[in-house]
Amino acid sequence: MAFPRRFQALIETTLEEVDKPDYAWLMYAVCAVTRESCGWQGWIISAVYQYSPELLMATGRDKLLPADYEARCPRCNLPLFGTSAKLRFEPSRDQTPIGGVAGVDYEVAPIEYCD
Repeated sequence: MAFPRRFQALIETTLEEVDKPDYAWLMYAVCAVTRESCGWQGWIISAVYQYSPELLMATGRDKLLPADYEARCPRCNLPLFGTSAKLRFEPSRDQTPIGGVAGVDYEVAPIEYCD
């Protein structure tokens, strides 16, 4: 499968090129808002932040980073209800990817692009 060349820079984004979150809030959500809701339940991203002392002093909040904040059910796409079950997570010092390291523990096919 070839990807559109105009998105090459986006596809090849590295960790060094993006704002890294310092912490994230997860929320336990349920699909139970309408009669058609399917009853799915699970964790979703509530908010992802980067420490920002200047912004914190000015607004009382750190920098909110872009993430998928659309609270839609992954099964039926209806709105989710966010429960009061919430947890804060911070990055681990060990950032070894799940499943190992690309090119070491498994092979990676080269990405192909088309115009």
